[in-house]
Amino acid sequence: MHTRPHLVLSRSARCFGLVAAVSLVAAPAHADEGQWMPGQIVELDRDKLSAMGLELPLEQLWSDNTGLMRAAVNLSGCSAAFVSAEGLIATNHHCAHAAIQAVSSVEHDYLKDGFLARARAEELPGKGLSVRVLERIDDVTAEVLAGADELSDDRARAKAIDRARKQIVETCEAPGGGLRCEVAAFYNMSQFQRFTYRELRDVRLVYAPPSAIGEFGGEIDNWMWPRHTGDFTLLRAYVGPGGEPAEPPSRPSGPEGADANVPYKPQAWLPVAHEGVKAGDFVAVLGYPGNTERYLPLSEVERHESQIFPARVDLLGEWVAILEELGAQDHARGIKVASAKKSLANRLKNARGMLAGFSAIGLVARRRAEEAALEKWAEESGERAYQQVLPALRKLSEDRKASFAHDYLLEQVPNGPNLLGLAIDLVRRARERQKPDLERSAGYMDRNEKKLWDRQEKRLRDFDAEVDAHLLASVIARAQALPAGWKLDAFKDMSPEAEAAKLAGVLGAAVLKDASEKRGSGRERYLKQARQLIARSKLLGEGKAKALFDAADPAALAASGDPFIALALALAPAIEAAEARSESRAGALSRLGPSYFTMLRKVRSGPVYPDANGTLRFSYASIAGYKPREGLMATPQTTLTGQMAKVTGEEPFTMPERVLAAVPKASSTYWADPILGDVPIDFLSSADTTGGNSGSPVINGRGQFIGLNFDRVWENIAGDFGYSERSRNIIVDVRYLLWLLDQVEDAEALLQELGVGALRVAGARAQVGDGLAPPHTATAEPERETCPQERRGCGCTSGAETAAPWWLLGGLLWLRRRRVRG
Repeated sequence: MHTRPHLVLSRSARCFGLVAAVSLVAAPAHADEGQWMPGQIVELDRDKLSAMGLELPLEQLWSDNTGLMRAAVNLSGCSAAFVSAEGLIATNHHCAHAAIQAVSSVEHDYLKDGFLARARAEELPGKGLSVRVLERIDDVTAEVLAGADELSDDRARAKAIDRARKQIVETCEAPGGGLRCEVAAFYNMSQFQRFTYRELRDVRLVYAPPSAIGEFGGEIDNWMWPRHTGDFTLLRAYVGPGGEPAEPPSRPSGPEGADANVPYKPQAWLPVAHEGVKAGDFVAVLGYPGNTERYLPLSEVERHESQIFPARVDLLGEWVAILEELGAQDHARGIKVASAKKSLANRLKNARGMLAGFSAIGLVARRRAEEAALEKWAEESGERAYQQVLPALRKLSEDRKASFAHDYLLEQVPNGPNLLGLAIDLVRRARERQKPDLERSAGYMDRNEKKLWDRQEKRLRDFDAEVDAHLLASVIARAQALPAGWKLDAFKDMSPEAEAAKLAGVLGAAVLKDASEKRGSGRERYLKQARQLIARSKLLGEGKAKALFDAADPAALAASGDPFIALALALAPAIEAAEARSESRAGALSRLGPSYFTMLRKVRSGPVYPDANGTLRFSYASIAGYKPREGLMATPQTTLTGQMAKVTGEEPFTMPERVLAAVPKASSTYWADPILGDVPIDFLSSADTTGGNSGSPVINGRGQFIGLNFDRVWENIAGDFGYSERSRNIIVDVRYLLWLLDQVEDAEALLQELGVGALRVAGARAQVGDGLAPPHTATAEPERETCPQERRGCGCTSGAETAAPWWLLGGLLWLRRRRVRG
C-alpha cells in the first residue's frame, strides 16, 4: 500500500500534539466547532454568525419543525438535499455508487461511462435507495427511561430502554402513510428524541458522472488535499398520484403508462447559487453525521488505538486486496465487487488515518490529562456516585477487550462472504420470528422486513463464487486463530487438527505434513474447503433463498441440508451471546453515561453539543485553507487546471475525451470563477463534519446551495474524537457540476430545472485581479502567500520562498509510491 499518509506526520505535527495535551482542560472553544441539533440553532451567537456572513435569521433555518434545514434529507445513511421543486436531489457519487452499480452491466457500464437521463422517462431505478424527509422532532426522554431507572440488572435495564424506544416508534408509525420514526440518544443517554420522517421509496437515477470524475484520484487522493474529485450525483424522488409515498414501479416508466408515480414536491428545497464562493466566505453544512466519539472515556480511546483500529487495518486490508486482485481479472466481476471494494477501502484508509491522527494530535495524552482532572473533581465532590464512575468505565473496557477478537469477527462476517451473510440472516430471521415483534433484534422486526430482503437481493446480485471462496477462507482462518476460550464451535471441524485427524490414516503422516506446509497457514489452507462448500450450496437456486426468507421456519432451515445454513445455525448461538454481552454493557452505560457527561462538563470548556448519531445537524464555518505541516500552507480551492495536471491516462487519474475536449474553453464560460480565472472543482471549509455527512448540502449565507460535502483532509480523520484547528472538510463546488451539465453533457432540461439555464450563453464574468485568490486572514490560517500564476489551481502555496512547493512534494510522493507498488 502507498505510504503517503505516514509521511504527513512530521516531527512538528507530533510536537503540536504534545503542546495541545498540556493545554487541554483550559483550552478555549474552537471557532467553528459544533454539530448542532436543529433545536439549538436559535440559541447560537447571532452577532458572530452575522459577522461571519450569515444573512438569514436563525429561525429561517429551523423553528417549530419548519425551516430550510428540512431540505436536507437522509439518503440510505448518507446525506442529500432537494435542489428543485420537482424532487431533484443532489448527493455524492459515492453515496449512490451501489445503486449505479446495480443497474450497470458489461454492456451498459454506468459506473465507468456515467449516465444522463435526458427525459424523466429515461431515469433509472435507484435500487436500494430511500429518502427520509424529516417532519418533526419531539423529546421522549421521560417515556424512554420511565421503566428503567428502578432496574439494577444492567441487561434488564438495557432491554427495558430498548423496548420503550421500539414502542414509541411503533406508535409513531401506526398511522401509516410512509411514516418512519426513530428514537435517538444524546449526551451519553441523558436525553432521547423521536424523529418522525416521511420515507420515499421510489428514488431514480438522473445523472451520474463517469467514475473518472466521480472517483478521480481513487484511494490515492481519498482523505487528501489538494483534491479534484467531482463527487456528485443527481437523483429524483417520486410519490403516488396523491402525493403519498409509493413503491417503485414494477417495470420501467414509458409510453405504456405503467408508471403512475409523480415527482415529489418538497416543502423546502435549496436554490442553486451560481455566483460562487471565495476564501473567507461563510458556509454551513446541513446533514446527518453518523458517529463521533468526542465524549469517549480514556480507557476506550486507548482501546481504539491499541486494539480496534489495528484489527480493522488487518482484516480490511486482506479483504480489499482480495477484491482488488480478483476484480481486476474480469470486467463483470469487477462491476460486482466495485461497491463493496470502495466501501471497505474507505474504511481501511480511515482506520489507518485514525491511528496516524491519534499520534499527530496527541489524543491519548490529552485524554489522560482530562481523566486526571476528572478524578480530582470526583474526589473533591465528595459524591461516591461520581467517584465510582471512572473505575466502572475502565472495567467495561476490560470486558470488551477480552471478547473483542471473537465479537469483532462475528460483527464483520456479514460484510464478507455473501453466501454466509445470506445464510446468517435467514437463520437469524427465523429464530427472531419466534419472539414478539418488540422483543426481536431491531434488524429482524417486521418494519425492517423489506430492507432486510433488499440486502439479500444485493448479496445474490453481487455474488461471485471465487470472491466468496477467498473471503470465506479468510473467515475460517481467522476463526481458527481466535484465542483459547473464544473459539467458535461452528468452525472446529474445519481446523487443521480436525482435517489432519481425518486424513492421517489415508495419506500417511509424512505426505500430510508436506501438503500442509505447501498450503501455508493463512486463508490458502482453507480455499479448497471454501470452494467445496460453495459448490454444494443450494441457496443460489432460482427462488430458493426467497422461499426460505418468506417461510422463516427454523425446522425447514434445519432440514435444508445446505452447508451454509448449517454453518449459520452453528454460529447463531455465538452471535446471540455476543449481543447479550453488548446489551449488558449498554445497560451499564445508561447508568454511568449521564454521570460521566456531568463530570466532563465540569472540567471541559467549549461548546456543548451531542456526539453525532445519524440525526440532522447544523455546522457553520468559513472557507479556509490550513497548514498540513510546518512550511506548507494549503489554499482552499482547486480548479480544472490543477485537475488536468494530475491526469496521466492511467487509473485513477484518467479523464474521458469529451471532458478533455471541453477544458480549453472552460475559462470563457460563465462557470469560471472571476478570481481564479478557471472552473473551480473543490474547496475547503472549517466545518465540523464526520462520516454520514457525505452528500451533505453546503449553503452560503443566503441559504443557497453551493456544493456537497464529501470528505475530510488526512489531518482531520481523528476529528471524530476531537475537533482541532486543522479540521477541514472537502466540498465539491456546484459550479463544476454545472459546467459539466452545460459544456460536456448539454443537459438543457436539468440546467433549466436548477434555475441556471439562461447562464449557458452568459459568457465569462470579468476577471478580478490576476486570477489569484485574494489574501484572506482567519484564526485558522494566520498567514498566507499567493501562488505564482503558473501554479494557479494547484491548491496550496509554500510557507517560505525556500520551501518546496506542495504540488512538487505531492508529485515526489506519488512517484515514490509508484516505485513501491512496482
